[in-house]
Amino acid sequence: MKTTTQDTRWKSQDRNAGGPSRGGSTAQEERKGPDLSDRLLSFTSNLLGLAGSLPEDRAAGHLAEELLRSGTAAYFRHGEAEGSPSAKEFAEKFRACLTELRVSRRALQLLAKAGFPCDGQAVRTALEEVDILIRIFFSSIRTLENKAAA
Repeated sequence: MKTTTQDTRWKSQDRNAGGPSRGGSTAQEERKGPDLSDRLLSFTSNLLGLAGSLPEDRAAGHLAEELLRSGTAAYFRHGEAEGSPSAKEFAEKFRACLTELRVSRRALQLLAKAGFPCDGQAVRTALEEVDILIRIFFSSIRTLENKAAA
């Protein structure tokens, strides 16, 4: 169930107000694709699987830990942002998500370059998705800043 606050102008635009319950969907939702929370959940879940598939040597383990840390941190910070009491705190949490996603992208780039035995297609797919997420968060932060300046 979605919680409400007195001032919801700053709330994440990943859910449409008055939309369907978790069980249903509207034509608008089907056109725009998954909401941001679901997209982050899917990305994080894929990173968990990718990190778990890496060899258990020191170098791969270090990279797996960084993927786990940064990927889950972005998802958890987004959850914190959804419950932020102010627009300023909401924007700060989104900036933290953006930072973690950029770290995830670096870790994925290193994983692709290092040649560890793993699913190369999964790495490429994760890189594509993290680039999309970074653009979404960057645009959202810019929009929040523009609204605050107006």
